[in-house]
Amino acid sequence: MNTTDSFVRQFQQRVFDTIRTYRLIDEGESVLAGVSGGPDSVCLLHVLHSLADTLHIKLYAIHINHMLRGDEAKADEDYAADLCRELGIPFSVSYADVASIAKKQGMSVEEAGREARYREFGRYSGLIGASRIAVAHNRNDQAETVMMHIIRGTGTAGLVGMDHIRGNIIRPLLDIARSEIERYCTEAGLHPRTDSSNLREDYTRNRIRLGLIPYINEQFGVNMTDSLCRLSENAAEDNRYLDACACKAFEKAADVKETGKVELDQMGMLELDLGKLRDMDPAIRNRVMKLAIVHISGSSNGIGSVHYRMLSDLISGGCTGSCAELPNGIRAVLSYGLLRLFIEGSGTGQEKPVPSFSRLIDIPGTTFIPGLDAEISAEVVFADNIDKCETLGYNPLVQYFDYAGLNKGIDIRNRQNGDIFKPYRSNGTRKLKEFFIDIKIPREKRDSIPLVCADNEVVWIVGYKISDKFKVTENTKSILKLEYSRRN
Repeated sequence: MNTTDSFVRQFQQRVFDTIRTYRLIDEGESVLAGVSGGPDSVCLLHVLHSLADTLHIKLYAIHINHMLRGDEAKADEDYAADLCRELGIPFSVSYADVASIAKKQGMSVEEAGREARYREFGRYSGLIGASRIAVAHNRNDQAETVMMHIIRGTGTAGLVGMDHIRGNIIRPLLDIARSEIERYCTEAGLHPRTDSSNLREDYTRNRIRLGLIPYINEQFGVNMTDSLCRLSENAAEDNRYLDACACKAFEKAADVKETGKVELDQMGMLELDLGKLRDMDPAIRNRVMKLAIVHISGSSNGIGSVHYRMLSDLISGGCTGSCAELPNGIRAVLSYGLLRLFIEGSGTGQEKPVPSFSRLIDIPGTTFIPGLDAEISAEVVFADNIDKCETLGYNPLVQYFDYAGLNKGIDIRNRQNGDIFKPYRSNGTRKLKEFFIDIKIPREKRDSIPLVCADNEVVWIVGYKISDKFKVTENTKSILKLEYSRRN
C-alpha cells in the first residue's frame, strides 16, 4: 500500500470511528449530505460514499445555490452535480435568493445563508425520507465558532461550540483539521472548488479565520485552533453536568409527577415554584429558565443573557403581580409563590382578555356557554335522602343546591364588579375579589372562571367552591343539580 492509499484509508477509518463513537448513523438509515463544491463538503461526500456499504446506508446529496456569485455559483453547482453523477449519488439542487432574504428579514448575509441552507436541508430530507443530514464542519470551524461566541460574550454553553450530533444534523468531520481535509482531497484525486467569498474579510467568520487566529498564533506562538478546541471539549464536560443538574431542578420546580412529563395548564401556562427557584444557584437557575422557555415556546432563540438577568431579578426581588416581558411574546409573572410563564395572547387572559359572557341557565335543560366551548346541565330532583347531600359540596364539576332559593332564575357568567360570595361552611359574606386573592387565583385567570350567580350573589365558583347560602340542608324540599362540562 503506498503512502497515498494509506492516508486515504486511515482518514476514512477515523471518520468511521467518529460515526460509531457518537452514533451519528444507524445501520440502514438514509443520509442527506450537503455539498457546496468546496474541499470540506467534497471530502465528506467522498468519505461517506466510500463507507456507504460498510455502514449500510443510502446516500443522497443536495447543493444550495445562494444566488450571490453569478457564474461562479453556477460553476459550483455544475461541479457538485458532475461529482455526484460520477459517484452515482442521487443529487438535487435548490435555489435561495440569500441577499433578498437578508434584506427582507434584517439579518446579515451570513445568517440568511445559514437559515436558507438548513431550511432546504430539512425540506428535502423530508421528501426523500432521509433521517440524517450530514454537514462538513471541521475542527477549524469549531475553533472559529467558539471564538465568535467569545467575542459576542457567551456563557458556558457557547464555549461548547458545535456538537457532533444535534437532532438529525450530524458532523462526521468535526474532529479533523482543515489541512487534513485538503490533503485528503489531493490524495483521493478530488478537485474541489474554491469559494471566493471565503477569501473576503467582510464576513465575521472570515475575519476570524484569515485575520484574528493567524495573528494570535504569530504574536503568541500558539496554535489557537487547538487551544479553542480544548476549551470546547472541557466546557462540554462541565456543561453536560450542569445540564443534568438543571433538568432535575426544573422537574422539582415544575412539580413533575410520576409520569415524568412537565405539564402546562389548559391555557398553555407553565408554573414553577418560586421558593425552589430562589434557592437555586444562579448557574442552575438560568438553565432552568431556559428549559422553561423551551417548554412553552419550543425554542430559546432570541433569548440572551440580558433576558435571563431580567428573570433572575424578577425571581429574586419581585412581588406578586411583577412581570417581565421577553422576546417572542414570552411573559413571566409572579403570583402567590409561583413564577408563571406563558406566550402573550395564548389564552392566558393577560393580554387577550376573555370576552364577557352571561347566559340564563335553562332549568331543566342544557345551556351552551359561548366563548368557553362548554355547557351546563340543570335538573331538579326531590330530596329522598337529605343526609347523602351533606358531602356533595366537594365535587368540582357536579354540585347540588337548595332549589327554593334559586327558582327565580340563575345565570352563568364571568365576574362583574360588585359580586359577593359566602363560601361553603363560612360565617360571613365577602367580595368575590377578596376570595380569589385568599385562594391564590392569579389575576390573569379570574375572568375565565365561570360563575353561577343569582343577581350579584355567587352561587358556585365552578371548579372551586359553592355558596354556603344555597347549600342543601335537612329542610331542603327540592334539589337543583348542576353539572358543568367542556365539549372537547
